[in-house]
Amino acid sequence: MFNTLRHPLLFMAAGMLVLSSCQSSKNLGAFTDDGDRATPQHLEPLPSAPAYESKAAWALYPEDSASVDVFYIHPTMFEGEGLPWVASLEDVALNEAVDAWPVRHQASVFEGLGRIYAPRYRQAHYRSFVLRDSLSDAALDLAYSDVRAAFVYWMKHEDQGHPIILAGHSQGSWHGRRLLQEFFDGSALGERLVAAYLPGFDLYESEFDMLKPCQNASDLGCYCSWMTYSTDYTPGWLAHYQSDENYVDPVCINPISWTTTQDLNSPMELHLGARTERFKLKYTHKMTARVHRGMLWLDSPDVFGSRWLRRDNWHNGDFNLFWANIRANASERIVEFYKK
Repeated sequence: MFNTLRHPLLFMAAGMLVLSSCQSSKNLGAFTDDGDRATPQHLEPLPSAPAYESKAAWALYPEDSASVDVFYIHPTMFEGEGLPWVASLEDVALNEAVDAWPVRHQASVFEGLGRIYAPRYRQAHYRSFVLRDSLSDAALDLAYSDVRAAFVYWMKHEDQGHPIILAGHSQGSWHGRRLLQEFFDGSALGERLVAAYLPGFDLYESEFDMLKPCQNASDLGCYCSWMTYSTDYTPGWLAHYQSDENYVDPVCINPISWTTTQDLNSPMELHLGARTERFKLKYTHKMTARVHRGMLWLDSPDVFGSRWLRRDNWHNGDFNLFWANIRANASERIVEFYKK
């Protein structure tokens, strides 16, 4: 899956790649050969829907009390040839991968800042974001229906009127955007939103009626988004859209400086550290980045062996690379919320 260069930063990003589960389809007639992949022709048969009254349906479900609630949605971890369109919550290996990687390395940003609720859900297969056909949309809709059900369960059974942080990554940000649209945009619940942290997907200001993107480190009731790429690199899909005269850049904030100014590098001393694949906080004051046309352009980290660290796409490090900065910022916004 990745090369043998044993640099912790490289392994940190590579280790966050989508993982495949070990299950296989029992109904091979439901699949067609798409190049060298077996692609399902139907969404059915569907795995059982999660029952959120059971703690088994949650990766994190706190028992303690706190003055802030965090609702976290993990990214896609379901990838592999010949697999169904949506994952089963009974896939033990997949659940363990979710817990070991995104829950441990991303949701942990908010540990100690509030009660973290992280639902398991029938996540859409990775191909949903590649093929983007009617079955892709159906798979994503089904996945969102689970996330929505978990959020409604939280509202009915756990909501105590505290401030709320919404967080997710990649597919989690996709579903987080829909939660913002349905439950927070222009609503009373939106007035309790500290901030939403939804990196790894393109979000646009036009998708919301009242909610606005965060513009600085202390804005409240807003959403933060960024997609991390190496400086001077633009992915093909975004370059395609940029050629349209009506194109508008995605929302982007720099998670080091928490500014949105175009092409302004964040000072290296503002970078507070990254989480490695071994969950070590390292590389403090080693990274600079800037907002460029809806992307976060990351310069080569100032670490030994950086010339071998060139990666066009740092998507898998959207949280880890800026772990300490995101945590510090969430804490700052919580303090600011209670001041106001």
